[in-house]
Amino acid sequence: MIPLPTGWNLRVVTPATAAADSLAVAAHIASIYTEFGLEFDLQFEDDLIDLDASYSTGRFWIIEGAGRIQATAAILPHGGARIFKRLYIAPTARRGGIARALFRLACAWGDFPRTELWSDVRFRNAHQLYLSEGFLQGPTRVLDDPDRSVERSFWSPPLARPRLVLA
Repeated sequence: MIPLPTGWNLRVVTPATAAADSLAVAAHIASIYTEFGLEFDLQFEDDLIDLDASYSTGRFWIIEGAGRIQATAAILPHGGARIFKRLYIAPTARRGGIARALFRLACAWGDFPRTELWSDVRFRNAHQLYLSEGFLQGPTRVLDDPDRSVERSFWSPPLARPRLVLA
């Protein structure tokens, strides 16, 4: 179970909620981008326009509390791996184990021997999380977005999966 404050809930985006969720998730992620001095441009975040279509073969989780989205995470299958995406935690929800629990939940989804992800180099706390879960770091790439963002790759060693002890 993910440790959540009283009144907060974890849910999965569904076809019935996807339209409203897409707008709220985009606003949540835009606020995190602003915090880190990044420009949010939906043209470069097009998976957020229609969460149901974008994540129909995977899963998109939302944690809500205090009347707003507090955290998100997503997973998609790609080839023989699961691709971890969209871990964004509101400042008020950080340091309580929510990011680690969402990461473990996503990495346990599906039957894949490996999890891969890319993460902006500015998100150092997330990188510490991935490394503490046994992930290896790889090369960087530069995106063709307004910030010319630099991302680092991370991946789980074959057959290594984060522990699913969420307590």
